[in-house]
Amino acid sequence: MKIIINNSIQRFGGGVQVAVSFIYECIHFSEYEYHVWLGPGTAKSVLTSDFPKNFTFYHFDFGEMGMGKMNLVQKTLAPIEAQIQPDVMICTSGPSYYHSQCPQLMGFNLPLYIYPESPYIQAWSFVKKMKWWLKKQVHFYLFRRDATAFLAQTEDVNQRVRKAFNTEKVHTVTNTHNGFFDQAFEASKLLEKKENGVFRLLSISAFYPHKNLDLIPKVLAELDRIGLVNVEFVLTLQLEIFKKYFPEDCRLINVGPVAPKDCPALYAACDALFLPTLAECFSASYPEAMKMQKPIVTTDLGFARSICGEAALYFEPKNAASAAQEIQKLISDQGLQQDLIAAGHRELKKFDSAQERARKYLELCKQYADK
Repeated sequence: MKIIINNSIQRFGGGVQVAVSFIYECIHFSEYEYHVWLGPGTAKSVLTSDFPKNFTFYHFDFGEMGMGKMNLVQKTLAPIEAQIQPDVMICTSGPSYYHSQCPQLMGFNLPLYIYPESPYIQAWSFVKKMKWWLKKQVHFYLFRRDATAFLAQTEDVNQRVRKAFNTEKVHTVTNTHNGFFDQAFEASKLLEKKENGVFRLLSISAFYPHKNLDLIPKVLAELDRIGLVNVEFVLTLQLEIFKKYFPEDCRLINVGPVAPKDCPALYAACDALFLPTLAECFSASYPEAMKMQKPIVTTDLGFARSICGEAALYFEPKNAASAAQEIQKLISDQGLQQDLIAAGHRELKKFDSAQERARKYLELCKQYADK
């Protein structure tokens, strides 16, 4: 089977990590021929010399995507597809902005379109909601045009995608931590050693608005108010974004975007995960924290509880005081920390391993290629 892995437009975010993990795991399935289309995000994390001869790599940079880029993407990629003559194509995070001649499996990872009840959306003005609705119509048009079948990361997302697109061709393959979390790693060079008594919370995410990372300075202010001053937050943002949205504070540490292979060491250097997100189809940060035996503090919303179960403390969405209270509870109770870590170990069993996820993706590719 000849497969195109289409990540040609991916630039940043969690979708890049899923794609990179999948590409590397495909090494274990040597019976297939892989043609990997790398966008600027995936290209930074994929070392092509790591791969055997059944992999061929192509590099693209279409810049920020929009309707105006659709013709450019199609005209650029169509001749390459015609030359390869693949049996199937897979895009782990759609839309791909590309209409292929072969079956194309496409991941659906746009939570705001299927969780309209999110507090993030509910706070918008009417004008902003209309702009969002129009963008949704464009993306849904592309999904309907280009996706032969959909890939979902939880069963709840599966059911919502089925309803949104009126299709039965939706398959659940759970997200998980990257295979790098199963390998040995060296201590992080991105962080200085903590001072005694300091508690570090890691927020490992790009600055998407729905991630609600701008809540963190407000949480720090609430922690100050209740007398917890030895708390640090570690962020992984682009420098210009960090300077624009976050005040100068020695307790806000920005290490910049982190390659997947460097993430385990970053978790190891911190005490817990803090994720104030308001909408997710899935966040790999949850199983990553569980794997690294770190407690989780996150938003009290259905998607978070469905993934984390008893492995997290939950706070009221957008409420800095509520978040600070849960952090205080976590820091003050060593037994609670150990209970959350143990629960995370149990929750991990719900997720496929990185290699198992790749195997399921490839089985679906073969299923649709044979059709």
